Amino acid sequence: MKLKPNNAADAKENSTKNMTRRQFMGAIGHTASGMAVAGGLVMVYKFLYPNVLLEIPSRFKIASINSLQPGSHVFEPEHRVFAFHDTRGYFFALSAVCTHLGCTVAWKSEGITGHKEGIFLCPCHGSEFTKEGDVIRGPARRHLDRYHMAVDEGQLIVDTSETVNTIEDMILKV
Repeated sequence: MKLKPNNAADAKENSTKNMTRRQFMGAIGHTASGMAVAGGLVMVYKFLYPNVLLEIPSRFKIASINSLQPGSHVFEPEHRVFAFHDTRGYFFALSAVCTHLGCTVAWKSEGITGHKEGIFLCPCHGSEFTKEGDVIRGPARRHLDRYHMAVDEGQLIVDTSETVNTIEDMILKV
C-alpha cells in the first residue's frame, strides 16, 4: 500500500527520488543529442568564420647598413634569405631555398677549390652554389633565387616578391 503525499512539495520530492530507468535513459539520450547539436553548431561557426592564414611579408628589413661589415653576411631564417656585404663594397640578397627540392642551404665560408670566397651547400642532396647563387654541382639545375635590395633610413630592405635573373640586377651599390 502506497501513501499519498499530503502536499505538492512532497509529491515533487518523491518524483525526483524515484526516477525510473526509462526516464534516466531518456535524460542521457537528450543530453547526448544536445551535445551533438552544440558540436555541430560549433563546426558550422568555424566553417563560416575560418582561421586567417597570415603570410610573412615579402618586403622586409634584414639589417642596417652599418651592421654588415665588408665580407660579412646575415641570414634571416623566417624568410630563408641571406644578405651579403661583399668586399668590393656592394650588397646583394639570395634565397636560402635550394632549387632542387626546397631544402635550406647552408653557407660555408671556407669554400672549396676554385671557390675560395665560400659556397652554399645543400645538406640533403649535395647541390653546391657559388656566392652569387650559380650552380657548381647538381642535382639542382638552376641558380638560387636572387632578390632586389633597397635602402630605407639606413636599413637594408629585401623584396622577395620578384626575383632577378642577372647578378647585375641583384647588386645594390651604396
